[in-house]
Amino acid sequence: MADKIKLAGIDKAAILFDILGARLAGQLFPNLNDEEIIAIRQHISAVKNTPFEAKKLVLEEFYFSFMSKKFAAESKEATSQPFAFLEGMTEVQLAYLTRSEPTRSISILLAQVPLEMQGRLLQRLPIEIRTEAMIDLGKIKDVPLEAVLEVAAEFREKAKQIPSHAEYQEGGSKAMAGLLGTMEAKEQQKFLDYLSQEDPELAKEVKKHHFTFDNVPSLPDGILRDIFNSLDLDDIALALKGQPQELSDRIIENLPQKKQAMYEPKEGPVSRKQVEAAQKKVVEFILQMDADPENDFSIEEFAEADFIE
Repeated sequence: MADKIKLAGIDKAAILFDILGARLAGQLFPNLNDEEIIAIRQHISAVKNTPFEAKKLVLEEFYFSFMSKKFAAESKEATSQPFAFLEGMTEVQLAYLTRSEPTRSISILLAQVPLEMQGRLLQRLPIEIRTEAMIDLGKIKDVPLEAVLEVAAEFREKAKQIPSHAEYQEGGSKAMAGLLGTMEAKEQQKFLDYLSQEDPELAKEVKKHHFTFDNVPSLPDGILRDIFNSLDLDDIALALKGQPQELSDRIIENLPQKKQAMYEPKEGPVSRKQVEAAQKKVVEFILQMDADPENDFSIEEFAEADFIE
């Protein structure tokens, strides 16, 4: 039925203005002048009774058109400047980016940075990889453009996982710890291990503010009571999946009796993704407590760097 309705351009525009609102629609159509916008808004009453399916088709048509243009713009940038994302990256970030990569990929990335930086990055590589990378660097002109673009795309995705040094410099080690918290658990540990090797002092400062679920057992009972009493029982059960029984017992004992009676542990296999998502909720609540100026709780008191092994 909807596909039989013929809608003119002004009909479609009026439907979009009606659905999205004049302000948002106006932002999405910056090329419209005032007269055109007035004409569209006046036409809204004429399309009010358009069937829902027809309106849905108009919205879908606009969405796919908008996304196609956005994708085309991004693709053009990725093709014309495939390594633009490297601009402003520090030596430590670039070294982490090349870590555990094939020598051909390393050589392609090295070819995109200044000669002085190339030398410093090469010195960070194991001798056998360094030699191969230097040989591949000399043959870089023989690499097909398609391969270069593919390598650029892979590095671009990997770069998204690296905390911004610029933001760290502005916000200090606490800001960097916050950025680490946005990464997946495995990536957090990999980057911290790497930072510990490259800049032990910086790693130590970051760890003072980097709180993970592994630090939860160090919290006193009063803090545990505040945290877990504020969380959903299902999230608590997921977060405690696979944890030592001693920690589970301690947390449950700090819940109100009613919650203790209702609590049921998760039996059987549970995906790691679900467990880590629940644990992240716990950590996020703790970070909120730390950020609250009216709360005297401080993560730094319980962070890894503050404990003697």
